Amino acid sequence: MAERILVLEDDPAMQSFLTTLLKTKAYQALSFEQGLPALQYLVQQSVDLILLDLGLADMDGQHWLTQLRSWSDIPVIVISARQSEQDKVKALDNGANDYVTKPFSAAELLARIRANLRQSIPSQQVFSFGQIQVDPVQRKVSRAGQDIHLTKTEYDILLLLLRHADRVLTHNQILSQVWGAAYIDRPEYVRVHMGQLRQKLEELPAAPRYLKTEPGVGYRLTLG
Repeated sequence: MAERILVLEDDPAMQSFLTTLLKTKAYQALSFEQGLPALQYLVQQSVDLILLDLGLADMDGQHWLTQLRSWSDIPVIVISARQSEQDKVKALDNGANDYVTKPFSAAELLARIRANLRQSIPSQQVFSFGQIQVDPVQRKVSRAGQDIHLTKTEYDILLLLLRHADRVLTHNQILSQVWGAAYIDRPEYVRVHMGQLRQKLEELPAAPRYLKTEPGVGYRLTLG
C-alpha cells in the first residue's frame, strides 16, 4: 500500500509541485492550506509522514508542530524559506524530524522522505555502516572485524544517532538524551565527544563520511 503523506503548504504553486512530485513516486498525497483543518483531519485519519511549511495563514507552523507533538509522533519534515539556525533548531526541538530549506532539489527531498519513512531498527539487531558494526545487545562496536573501545558516553551518542539515522538531532536533543536535562545549552560537551567518535570510527576524521555536522544545529549519522 502506498504511503500517505500530508502536505501542509499555503502557497498554491509549492503545494501543487509537492503533491505532483509525491504522486509521480507512487505516494498518496493529501494537501491542506491551513493548520487547523489539518490537525482536525489527523485526529480522525492516519498518515505516514507530514511535509510542513512554517508560514501558515491561520497559525504559526512552530505552534502547529507543538500541537501535533502533544499527541502524535508522526514523522514531520519541515519545508521552509526560513534559513536561520534559530528557526531550524527551534523546529527540531519542537519535534520536527528533519528540516529542508527552500529552494531545494526534488532528489534531496525524496531522499529525506525515504529516510524518515524507514522503520526503526529493532534493538536486538546488529547493524552497520561502512566497515563499522554495532551490536546493541552486547554493546560491542567493531571496525573491519576489530573491536573498538568506546566510552559509555561515546557509545550512547552513537546509538542515539543510529536510532535516528539520516535525521538531524540538535545539540539539546543529544544533551537531554545522553547527559540529562541539566546539561541543556552545553553544546561543547557534544562537540568534544563527536570529535572523539570521528577519530575512532571515520577513515578521515577531518572529512567525515558518516558523522555529519549540521552547522549551528547539531549532527546527523548518514548511512548511505
